[in-house]
Amino acid sequence: MSLVTVLNLSLSFVGRDILKEVNFQVEPGDRIGLVGPNGSGKTSLLRMIVGELQPDKGEIRITKGVSLGYLPQDIYEVLSGGLLQFVVDSVPSRVQLKEQMAALESSLGNHPDPQTQSRLAGQLAEVHHKTIDLDTHYPLHLAEKILLGLGFKPEDFDRPMSSLSGGWKMRAALAGLLYQSPDLLLLDEPTNHLDVPSVHWMEDFLRTYKGAMILICHDREFLNRQSERTISFETRRDEVLQRELRALSQGKGGRGQGSRSKGKTPGAKGEGG
Repeated sequence: MSLVTVLNLSLSFVGRDILKEVNFQVEPGDRIGLVGPNGSGKTSLLRMIVGELQPDKGEIRITKGVSLGYLPQDIYEVLSGGLLQFVVDSVPSRVQLKEQMAALESSLGNHPDPQTQSRLAGQLAEVHHKTIDLDTHYPLHLAEKILLGLGFKPEDFDRPMSSLSGGWKMRAALAGLLYQSPDLLLLDEPTNHLDVPSVHWMEDFLRTYKGAMILICHDREFLNRQSERTISFETRRDEVLQRELRALSQGKGGRGQGSRSKGKTPGAKGEGG
């Protein structure tokens, strides 16, 4: 079953077509690269998938239960807490479970009635069980490993997020997404704020990532190594012709082994990111 289905998607800006009747599907494990000049619609497409931007026509269907992780080019929201805790708490439901646990523990002390205490104790045990499951799937050492791979040092783990520069905040946000391991990663220029060792580390990490990914990256070598399908936005006068290049060989090698062959099918139009 497809993770995401894009149907007849169209978007315009001040009377100019950005995307026109775009159609494609994202399957489990897909590695899709978006290429084209600035202003050709790549970022707009990602923003529409996550619901930040609404299309003029068409629709985007996201299969129920599919998790998305989106890294924009810039982060404008205020990021709070310590660095390591920020990454750990990026996992959906972790903060909610902490709040539920605190509320139940407080209620237990405020209700002397044995029947009520028994009910609350059962609920608290269930929350504890969910927390243990979460810790098993998202261990602390993995968050530390990702932060170290992206260039942080152990002494940075307790640093307040507010003390980080914009570039290091982007690394922290990227760390949170990699830690969450969503079904579909949407990465908009993830290498912009990384040094060479961190780029190499991320390449190795993504090579073993089992989820699907849509990637925008000005580093074409990085993008080619990470993608197995490409949607190309190529300017033709006022139009952007979007071609999808699909892997033709069913017997191609595994990810990162460099044995990809690509074919073409027609597509759409563009401006904006």
